[in-house]
Amino acid sequence: MATILLAASPEPRAVLARMLTGHELVLAESLAQAEQVLSDRKPDLICCTVVFDESRMFDLLRVAKAKPEWRSIPFLCTRVRSHVLRSAAARRNVAFTCGALGAEAFLDLADYKTDPEREMRAAIESFLDDAPRRAARSD
Repeated sequence: MATILLAASPEPRAVLARMLTGHELVLAESLAQAEQVLSDRKPDLICCTVVFDESRMFDLLRVAKAKPEWRSIPFLCTRVRSHVLRSAAARRNVAFTCGALGAEAFLDLADYKTDPEREMRAAIESFLDDAPRRAARSD
């Protein structure tokens, strides 16, 4: 069981929480709450949705990658609602920016076809599996 900071508004948070059953989820609805969680404890992963705190995903990503003590925490940017970032160009641009700012990945539920929630969970867990190696490299 991993500790995951889930930075999301209510609707996408419900989808991700269902996907990540079995992990300890620490919820944040605002940038201030997310920063407080990071200050209080070091989660194993940060999972942030595009529409977090009125589209402040990039702000949280910048904050998380700016502090040395948080930099090694894997940061996943996610989209779970199809009506957000409707165009392929918008999704490509967001994915590019996520990578440029230091996120491990931009995961889009729409990219998984057979069993989207199970497949996206597996993708998220692959970053948890790689976290110890990533932390060792950053030390």
